[in-house]
Amino acid sequence: RVTCSYQMTRLRGSEMEDPLNVNEDRNLIEKESSIATSKLDASATKATSSYIDSAPPRNKFLRSHLNKFLRSLSRVFTKNVLLFLAELGGEFIGTFVLTLIAITVSASDILLNTEVGLWNIAFVTGMGVGISIYSTAYFSNSHLNPAVTLAFALVRRRVFSWKKVVPYMAVQLLAAFLGGAVLYAAYWDTIELYEEVNGITRGQNNSIITAAIFGAYFPSPAYDLYEGSHNDVVSPARAMAIEAWATGILVFMIFSFSDPNNSSVGRVDRKNKSAVPVLIGLTVAVLISLYAPLTQAGLNPAKVTGPRILAAFLGWGSVAIPGPRNGFWVYIIGPLIGAPVGAALYDWFVVRMAKRSFKQQSE
Repeated sequence: RVTCSYQMTRLRGSEMEDPLNVNEDRNLIEKESSIATSKLDASATKATSSYIDSAPPRNKFLRSHLNKFLRSLSRVFTKNVLLFLAELGGEFIGTFVLTLIAITVSASDILLNTEVGLWNIAFVTGMGVGISIYSTAYFSNSHLNPAVTLAFALVRRRVFSWKKVVPYMAVQLLAAFLGGAVLYAAYWDTIELYEEVNGITRGQNNSIITAAIFGAYFPSPAYDLYEGSHNDVVSPARAMAIEAWATGILVFMIFSFSDPNNSSVGRVDRKNKSAVPVLIGLTVAVLISLYAPLTQAGLNPAKVTGPRILAAFLGWGSVAIPGPRNGFWVYIIGPLIGAPVGAALYDWFVVRMAKRSFKQQSE
């Protein structure tokens, strides 16, 4: 640019000295100016490109690793993996809704006495089970219960792989824990007021009535059997047997209702089983009505375990876990024993006997 300015000054001087050579000088100057400008642009471009090539080695490194990461994700998140993640999401949502409804109706009954009568509690809980299945059956197996998951893995291995058992149970437990957290967030001040009015010290033996909001106990604290010498009316072994028996009935009914050959529930082609969630919910309601006075009818290890773990951290301590007479294990072992037995009883005996009967009739 300095050269161009100098040349223009020289041009003005030449105009004064020899006007005939002005055009030749002007053309020469414009040519020199064009060459100088092109050199300047080339040097600027070279500097820019050299900056891009020299500064971004880090960016190139990041881009290369990002591409590798995306390629690895595409290999990991295949269609089957995405479907499995959807199943886990369905288990999480369904178990969360089921637990939240079940323990909230219990809280409203204990704290506010709004649910008068056992059947009201049982019916709301059963309908909560049905709603949870309806909301997740489209993209999940809707077990919503570790005992049901174990039963499918043991008895119907062709339709449910053992590899899914641990992830299913982990998600169910986490969902139940968060369901208890949401309940406490809604009712914490009501629980504290109830404890203050009734002289309950959280963590002491008399706090079992509020701890029962978060899980099941045997016998049910609602019947005042923990007062005096009657608190051992139901032994841990008996409570475990009751939980195993009731869960076995529940899983037997689940396998029966979901059987594609059970035309009394829906068409054999599986396209119309819309009544199954309602029937499962009614089964839960009936079982709660029968056995809740004795063990509160846990029937679901996740629903009982998740909220009681939370209660232990919220001040109930040993009243929540391991509970009176260290009976916390009853609600885990009992259902996990009873569920596979109920499933096997249906698939290995009832179904086989039915097939033999049909075969003899056809012959």
